[in-house]
Amino acid sequence: MKALFFLLDGDTNASSRHRVLQYLPYLRRGGIEPCVSRPVPERVYQRLVEASRGGLRDKATFYGLFLACRLWDVLRADRFDVVVIQRDLFPFGPPLLERLLLQRNPHLVYDTDDATYLRPKFTPRTPFQRLRRFDKVAAVASSARWISAATEPIAAWARKYNSHVSVVPMSVDLAEYERIRRTPAGERVVLGWAGTAGGLGYLHSLAPVLRDLAQKHHIVVRVISGGYRRACLPGVPMEARPWRGATVLHDMKTFDIGLVPLDDTPFEQAKFPFKLLQYLALGVPAVSARVGVATSVIRDRNNGLLARSADEWRNGLEALITDADLRQRLAIAGRETVAASYTMERVAPLLAECLWYAAR
Repeated sequence: MKALFFLLDGDTNASSRHRVLQYLPYLRRGGIEPCVSRPVPERVYQRLVEASRGGLRDKATFYGLFLACRLWDVLRADRFDVVVIQRDLFPFGPPLLERLLLQRNPHLVYDTDDATYLRPKFTPRTPFQRLRRFDKVAAVASSARWISAATEPIAAWARKYNSHVSVVPMSVDLAEYERIRRTPAGERVVLGWAGTAGGLGYLHSLAPVLRDLAQKHHIVVRVISGGYRRACLPGVPMEARPWRGATVLHDMKTFDIGLVPLDDTPFEQAKFPFKLLQYLALGVPAVSARVGVATSVIRDRNNGLLARSADEWRNGLEALITDADLRQRLAIAGRETVAASYTMERVAPLLAECLWYAAR
């Protein structure tokens, strides 16, 4: 069987890697020959997106090439037994490309790890983002042969439009994480956060708590993000590094405590907190907002800590800052959680099952 995957982003994007690319060897061994449609050639993606400062010209060039490449691949979709849209075929405008794709090949799987039907609060009001059509996801969901959703809340939404829905959670290649050695703790306790530029607002919401802790304890907040230049918390010792696919796991491994702040909105309640999964896989004890799917991954004070109020954040972080044994115990339990439920080997068969069904 031949499967065509339409990636939303380049190879270094976490969603592309962990929803599609890491499974390709497994699929080949199972008799599925995958082909990947990237938005643009990877070297162009690196220049116009990863290395860009976000100028309008670079964005216009990127999306123009994106549309052209996508149209070319849509027109050849009839050569495959099944096609997979990862999040979005094209992020802007009405679902014209999606309709053309269904005409070329109706054997469609729709895969998403985000609530793509909702506009996140942090979405910038740029000229391009004003063209986003979040309502078109429902049309795609209703036309798919199968839907692969990363969380139960997303799956519950999808079942309003389609009865063929599976929960296929995010996963990691645990062997890759095992190869990364833990950096010995230094004099300062490192509180770490990794995420997109748009997600920096989550970290900023913790500023009062982090300032209080910085006055009492020898800590530093380390940020790994494409928006690292904008990472600033007055009164808090900080280090900011750019997000790089080749180094991000090594950078995250230097954290003593992982931070997962989230807003309590429908978007965050539905999304899969993938950075939380990465912290646990790396053996980094984490404190997460008591929001959505994080509460099904973390069992409070067993394999991590959950917090809702400022006092809960302050008390939980202070307990970890001052107790290295507690950090070690939660780190071991967190990694066991990943090994039990969120490894690539456990999740890959769920994706393969979706593909085989849709190809019938």
